[in-house]
Amino acid sequence: MKKRVAVFSSGWGDEYFREIVYGISEAAKKENIDIFAFVNFSIRGLDNLLNECEFNLFTLPDLRDFDGVILMANSFNLPKEVEYFTEQMKMLNLPAVSIEYDMEGMPSLVSDNYAGMYDLVKHVVEHHGARSILYIGGPETHLENKDRLKALQDVAREHGFQVPEENIKYGDWARKSAMELTTEWLEEHHELPDAILCANDVMAMGVCDLLEDMKYEVPRDVLVTGYDCLKAGRDHRPSISSVGHAWERMGEHALKMLLKRMQGEEQQNVVLPTCFIPGRSCGCSHAMTAEHSTYLDIRSRGKEIGGLEADAHFRHFYLALQKADNAEDLSDGLSELFERENEMEGEDFMLCLDPEFFRIEEDDLNLFVQGYSEKVMVIGSIRNGKAQPRTLKERNEALFWISNEKKDAGLYICVPILSDLRTYGFAILTGDLCVACDNQFYIWTRHMSQDLEQVRRNITISDLTRKLTQLSVTDVLTGVYNRAGCEEIAYPILEEWRDRGGIGIIMLVDIDKMKWINDRHGHANGDLALRTVAAVLKSVLPEDWIVSRFGGDEFFVGGRLHGPNMDLKELRESLENNLLIEIKKRGIDFPLTISIGSVIISPEQELDIERYLQLADEDMYKIKSAHHKQMQLLYGMKETE
Repeated sequence: MKKRVAVFSSGWGDEYFREIVYGISEAAKKENIDIFAFVNFSIRGLDNLLNECEFNLFTLPDLRDFDGVILMANSFNLPKEVEYFTEQMKMLNLPAVSIEYDMEGMPSLVSDNYAGMYDLVKHVVEHHGARSILYIGGPETHLENKDRLKALQDVAREHGFQVPEENIKYGDWARKSAMELTTEWLEEHHELPDAILCANDVMAMGVCDLLEDMKYEVPRDVLVTGYDCLKAGRDHRPSISSVGHAWERMGEHALKMLLKRMQGEEQQNVVLPTCFIPGRSCGCSHAMTAEHSTYLDIRSRGKEIGGLEADAHFRHFYLALQKADNAEDLSDGLSELFERENEMEGEDFMLCLDPEFFRIEEDDLNLFVQGYSEKVMVIGSIRNGKAQPRTLKERNEALFWISNEKKDAGLYICVPILSDLRTYGFAILTGDLCVACDNQFYIWTRHMSQDLEQVRRNITISDLTRKLTQLSVTDVLTGVYNRAGCEEIAYPILEEWRDRGGIGIIMLVDIDKMKWINDRHGHANGDLALRTVAAVLKSVLPEDWIVSRFGGDEFFVGGRLHGPNMDLKELRESLENNLLIEIKKRGIDFPLTISIGSVIISPEQELDIERYLQLADEDMYKIKSAHHKQMQLLYGMKETE
């Protein structure tokens, strides 16, 4: 039986995730181990429901179903993500390895951030003579940022100068923050430094583009460096001088460490070397060496999806789902789409939604922020390139459904599907990492979530329309259909039953001496009489029969006879007996009886509904006359009352 390893990561950092997971999965294939990568998109520094729902993905799997865990903990954006896994690993005693972050109770595998940055700074200082240096860093407390900043300060001290505090800026690893911090520094100093050293390539590219907009030229006017050696940085003009990690090797090493942990061997922390790789942004031409190639992504990972192709797929996705307002329509729309195109989803794919997704409550309170339902609806799926019908499965069964059908070890990437307030479900993609390149997968999950928000709006509109329609055909006092509802709903159903050869029945139920009740006991008691009779009709008659208030004190009943042995006399007696019970239960102290007339609707009779109503009315009138005479004798009523 294949073993399972869970990998957890927050965010999608260019090729960082791809390369590490590629290294893990390639090593896992040799050991026949399935890799399940759970990836959320939490945002650092935000305390909101969106982050809660993003974090919720990490609680989806039962970790007891796995043989080991690899945590890409340096990517975690929320303190609770670290806290959750620290507690889980301690409680379950599950073998685990942390990447690029020291976590309690497990060995870590980290890059030598200090050495790579030290070599970069030394190159800028010694080879290019830089002394005035602006550092655009990551978050101040982040361990990797601390190591890179220390390397800068040590090189400066060794060469007889210091980097003043005002030249050290703390950002959030993002392009925008780097541009803002650089602009702020330039406005204060009115001159360029010798070099701007950025804590990653994303920020470095942002700084280069900002300087170009300001009519400066890199590296002629100022040197710029980055860190991570991203493909986008190498393709940038100018190419970014940077530091490479050899992430694929890190992934391979992480799995090997975990396997030894799974076998009961103690493991120590491991530090992997990094490598300074010069580029045009510091004024150096890049000459590829054998050492450099280890730290660069120079191999193809399979087909990549272009921006236009992805955009077309997203539009087709929206068109397939835009009108869906129920599970059947949504599933059919996805199946039709996947039969035509599934390049982004791949040969095997699942979209799983909480069954409550299709029921609307105010503020979506029926959907989860924390946790998942025991059952999930696999609303759209692909098996071996073929779209599959929707199905309801246990959550854990759905999670391992694809992998259990595969003989060979595979890679399964799981992402959250959510709104800003609640969890909708999750999606699982398999094997091909092309969607993990750059930001395509993140964009895919956001488009999927937004399209499903449209489906939720459609459901809301459909529910409101149904409720408004229901109100228009419903008698407010009794809750049964009004006369309009009877004519729009009951008549067509009865005629359809008859046309199909079925036998139906029409009953007219009239409250005896209703005028007398209103005159002697007040209209409030008259309303009570109407509600009481309506309640008895709804509780006694078969569920598929239709009840409507036909007139002031008269009810229409229409239904299909359930078998030839249905005794109408017994049905009438049941209604009358249950009315007596309801009268006693409600404490009604005035006479309340009903007269019931009926007629059978037969396919052999070519009569219209109006004629059937007339026959039922005639039958009811005979009974009503007898009831009135009896009530006049018992209560001394006048004939006109």
